[in-house]
Amino acid sequence: MSQLKIETATELATDAWNLVAVRSESDKLLLNNGLLDSPMCERLLKEVEAQGWTPGEKQIRIQLDGKKFLLVAQSSVKTNPVQVARQLGLDAASALAKSKSKDLCIADTDNLKALDVLEGFLIGQDDGAAFKSKSNTEYPKKLSVVSKDPSELTKRLEMAKSLVFTRWLQDAPSNFINPDQFATIAKDLFEKSAELVVLGRKEMEQLGMGSFLSVAHGAHTEPRLVALKIAGKNPAKTVALVGKGVTFDAGGINIKPSAGLEEMKFDMSGAAAVLGAAMYFTAVQPPVNVVCALGAVENMLGPQATKPGDVVTAFNGKTIEILNTDAEGRLVLADVLSYICDKFKPELVLDIATLTGAVIMGLGHVGAGIMVKEQKTADFLKKVSERVGEPLWQLPLWPELESEVNSQLADLKNIAKPSVKAGPIMGGLFLREFVKDSNCEWAHIDIAGTAWTCGATGYHTNGGSAFGVRALVGAAEMFLS
Repeated sequence: MSQLKIETATELATDAWNLVAVRSESDKLLLNNGLLDSPMCERLLKEVEAQGWTPGEKQIRIQLDGKKFLLVAQSSVKTNPVQVARQLGLDAASALAKSKSKDLCIADTDNLKALDVLEGFLIGQDDGAAFKSKSNTEYPKKLSVVSKDPSELTKRLEMAKSLVFTRWLQDAPSNFINPDQFATIAKDLFEKSAELVVLGRKEMEQLGMGSFLSVAHGAHTEPRLVALKIAGKNPAKTVALVGKGVTFDAGGINIKPSAGLEEMKFDMSGAAAVLGAAMYFTAVQPPVNVVCALGAVENMLGPQATKPGDVVTAFNGKTIEILNTDAEGRLVLADVLSYICDKFKPELVLDIATLTGAVIMGLGHVGAGIMVKEQKTADFLKKVSERVGEPLWQLPLWPELESEVNSQLADLKNIAKPSVKAGPIMGGLFLREFVKDSNCEWAHIDIAGTAWTCGATGYHTNGGSAFGVRALVGAAEMFLS
């Protein structure tokens, strides 16, 4: 992608495919491209009719007057226009996957921005072949963009790189991306551009991070806490992004069933999104300081593995009764959250995690759940969601459920009794205990339903989705607005 030539244009291309979005309205086909005049539209529609093409066939290629047109059906799902534009780009990439020429000209339309389409097209070039013996993919050599806002082009390129990087981290097998490798990648990429802190088991023991370390007891691989601070234009304000990085989740003593167990390599998707945001902000300076932190660990079985009923002490001094070792993500985030609040004193903290499978029962695979300490944070994230096109839905931290995180034996317990249900909310209430005493806004983002095999418009439907990167970046960029 770094070798790809992208230029701004003012007219239809003669040496590349001209992308045309097609939508149906009142049984008529409408062609959506800001550079098409009425005569050319009529000629294209006649050719479409002659070939008997319908939007259900996704795409058709037509050549007229020495110009090549790629007509792609626009998503009919009523979602955010940013998502629809990205989906158009993804579909265009799929349409040209086996084409010798993938050069493309993308123009603003009446409701879809060329830069959003470009972003989808760029991430659509990722063939997922990083761990194959060879890749047969031929990448585009040149792209033309006709946009009303060409100054944003550099930012979109950096975002596309960050999204592809995030997906690569997600899709990588757990024997490649383990906690130590996570730390190594962060060091290699960000040591020269950010203030970097990496803590191992000994350092975490000295700091009293018994909650985080309880998850690591059954694993041979050492856990890592990674935190990096990126200087912003306004150094007086800080936004912290915290990700769950369980590189493989076997469930611990409460072992998971075998069906779908290979997907538990994706349990580090929150941490991947945080590193994706870090990659973006080391290329595009944020308006405020941004702290990107993650807790990387394997949740395995072993002679020293934490047992149900064990009590541990967290970084903030609270004791936790561990009733289920498969509710491990909150144990990791608890210590990372309180450590980041203590060390960096951020004004806003967003944690992102594949925390509960239960969130899928409420929101499916098309949006993430958010829980907040203050309503103004949810209102802010709603604006972020609409602008960046990442669906977020607020779940309430019901006061009636607050006592369900209390333990009779310790201060807290990591799951509620089975009759309580409300899994995502209980996860949020538990995590709130570790930011409650900090003078900051906080939100928990549960991406268990959207991190991979995402069903939302504008995302890859196979493998990692990189969901959350745009929301994290958008929150930091919009924090002062």
